[in-house]
Amino acid sequence: MAIVTMKRLSLLALKADKENIYNALIRTASVELKRCEDLPNCVVCDNSADREVVAERVKRAEEAVSYVSEQVDRFNATHAKSQAVTPDKNSFARPKTEVNFDDFIGFDKKAAAVEREISDLFALRDKLAELNGQLTQLNNEYANTLTYTKLPHPTTWYRDTECALVRLCLVPTSEIADLTELAEKFDTVCLEKIDASASTALVAVVCHKADADFLQQAAALGLVQSGFVCDVLPSAKLQTLDSRIADVKKQIEQTTADVCNYSHKLGQWKVYIDYTELVGKKLAADGDLQQTSSAFVLEAYYPADSEDKVLSAVAAVTDCVETYTYDIGETEFAPTLCRNNGVVKQFEFVTNNYTPPDYHEIDPNPVMSFFYFIIFGLMVADIGYGLLLVAAGLFAHFAIKQKTTIRTMLQLFGICGVAAIIVGAMFGSFFSFPLQNIFPWWNPLIPDPSQYPMVMMAISLMFGVVHITAGVACRMAVKIKHKQALSAWFVDFPWVIVFVAFILAILNPALDMVGYEPYLALKLPDAASKISLYVCLGALAVAIIFAGLDSKGILGKAMASFNAAYGLINYFSDIMSYIRVFGLMLSSALMGQVINQLAGMVLGGGGVGYVFAVLLLIFAHMFNLVMGILGVYIHDGRLQYVEFFGKFYTGDGQLFVPFGCDTRYTLLK
Repeated sequence: MAIVTMKRLSLLALKADKENIYNALIRTASVELKRCEDLPNCVVCDNSADREVVAERVKRAEEAVSYVSEQVDRFNATHAKSQAVTPDKNSFARPKTEVNFDDFIGFDKKAAAVEREISDLFALRDKLAELNGQLTQLNNEYANTLTYTKLPHPTTWYRDTECALVRLCLVPTSEIADLTELAEKFDTVCLEKIDASASTALVAVVCHKADADFLQQAAALGLVQSGFVCDVLPSAKLQTLDSRIADVKKQIEQTTADVCNYSHKLGQWKVYIDYTELVGKKLAADGDLQQTSSAFVLEAYYPADSEDKVLSAVAAVTDCVETYTYDIGETEFAPTLCRNNGVVKQFEFVTNNYTPPDYHEIDPNPVMSFFYFIIFGLMVADIGYGLLLVAAGLFAHFAIKQKTTIRTMLQLFGICGVAAIIVGAMFGSFFSFPLQNIFPWWNPLIPDPSQYPMVMMAISLMFGVVHITAGVACRMAVKIKHKQALSAWFVDFPWVIVFVAFILAILNPALDMVGYEPYLALKLPDAASKISLYVCLGALAVAIIFAGLDSKGILGKAMASFNAAYGLINYFSDIMSYIRVFGLMLSSALMGQVINQLAGMVLGGGGVGYVFAVLLLIFAHMFNLVMGILGVYIHDGRLQYVEFFGKFYTGDGQLFVPFGCDTRYTLLK
């Protein structure tokens, strides 16, 4: 359980064999390419134009997949289930399409056909966009024509004569009365209301040219000349528009159906995306090579225990090759690959979310996973909740066949659910019901935190001291690995003694403070407490004195010692952070008790009350668990990242990613 030893590979081969060598390295899933150092008489290939072309193909394919999926969703939302389109998509258990390696590498034979299909799809997309534009235009024209439905003549009929002004006008409906009153003041003005809606009225105005002032005065009331032009009866035009709208809708329906017919191609298009991205990665790798007119030099990293597999794979595809392997130097960069057992491996997810370990430091996951496990159990602390988490983890393990983020998280929660069961048994809590009510002989090791809050608070703080001590011990291990044993033993080891002795020194006062009688048997003899206190102070003095061991100059050593003494405040702050363990556990427990009390009140109603009580217990406890887990996941991780990792962890590593294996939609077999 550690960071895997890596080696560096240099390979000299002919350009004619480059593609075969790439494919052989991809097949091993054990090689990460790196940029070659500059070599004399060699050049770097500039293929940025080709890479842009490939990137554009990937973009077009992604747009095609997204567009078809969107149209299928719209089609299914507006049609009966019997007409629904079932797109080609993967199952929850296997979210990636499993593809044979040889079929994937040989997908170039199908690439041209896929590109033609995508071009045809985009032609349909453009046609559909044009039809939707036509439909919008026709609908707007239809809405404008509706206002003139009752018009007895085409609008072109309303035109001036030699002596009269003829106008087809619109006016606010609320101004009709005032407009009529105004028209009555003129002898040669005729006003006729043709139609009116709640907001606008359509009127015809005829007046002698001598009374043209009427139109100017009416404008103040909102009278405006209509700009609508129709050389046929508006009612007849509406019938024509109805026919044209129906025809366009029919074309849209057919075109949408044609687009949805591509839904069964989505799986193949996603394979095409991954294949095309691999082509782009090969082109990017070409830019990292040192090349001549006929040969190239390639460099890569690989796990030391995979050396035979890597070299054999290369030798199997070409005889004209020279390979050289090198060990990684103490200061040389290398990607990080952690190899742990099945349990600890799930906790790598937590570390990687923070930052992967650097290749040259120790793997923090074995130690971190233990403390994450315990803290998770202390925060959840319920047998029932733990069983649900274990069930979720087992479901993910057996139901989800491929490695996904959801599978990893559920497996992590499932493992931590075991800790919740163990700590829940110590509390005697089953969905916040006391086990003593079911099994009178059950004797909890930890009392109810709502009655004895100081007990759990003291346990949380003392566990925090242990956790921080483990972090300092890990810092010792890091220094010893880097051949700084003197600093490890004289600068860091005294702090380990300080924390251990501190726990022993305050144990008796802490037990007296919590006031829980069964724990009083754990008290140490007074002499042991005093000796522990003296040891703690002595170790603290040693830690402060030797804090400047790695510093230069008297002033530097003095400043280091001062910082070490001042650092006691930081350690105190770190220890107080573990109160969050008590807080999260208490909040979840009290919420569970409230849920049970509410269910008991509903249960007292009898009859239907039994049903509602069961539903309340199920949904409320599920809600309490989900909300609690969100907080536990965040705060447990925070204690690892800040209080634990802060003592020794550098991070900023780069995870080992085998060349060609980081596909998005496919899983190579």
